Amino acid sequence: MPKPLKLVEPVEKPDPIKDYEPLFLSSTSILDIYWGQTCEALASCLADDMYGEMTLDDIYNRIKAGQMYCLVFKNDEGELPDVVLAMILELIIYPRLTVLNITAIGGRELSLMRDKFWKHICSWAYMNGVRHIQASVTPAMARMLKSYGFKPIHQTLRMNLTEM
Repeated sequence: MPKPLKLVEPVEKPDPIKDYEPLFLSSTSILDIYWGQTCEALASCLADDMYGEMTLDDIYNRIKAGQMYCLVFKNDEGELPDVVLAMILELIIYPRLTVLNITAIGGRELSLMRDKFWKHICSWAYMNGVRHIQASVTPAMARMLKSYGFKPIHQTLRMNLTEM
């Protein structure tokens, strides 16, 4: 007689960002607490995708001057805060349209952040008068951001005059 089959209960995957929360680095004192870990999250983005447009020091100074915003997803449980993801945002004000530009994004767990926090980021932007969010990104990131609802509107081409 065959043994009866044993049903296996589904196993829920642990949420690796369960204990993380978003925080705008909105003052110099808060910025300085999280900046080291924010730099780590943004390092590969700036090295690979910024093409010499700005450095971490430039971003830091623009955040301090109120010209950019830094949103981190952090966990404060350890000795040092852990920043799983950082987004650098800036407003671009056209005569008839204000756009929130994602200047840089770096870290890990981007898809989980989307699932957990993206609608809140969009709501915050909308409540602050923004009607469009944009990002100038590499083709690989463009494919990823399509799942967020981003659609291509312009294609950026650049020519380096120092290499002619």
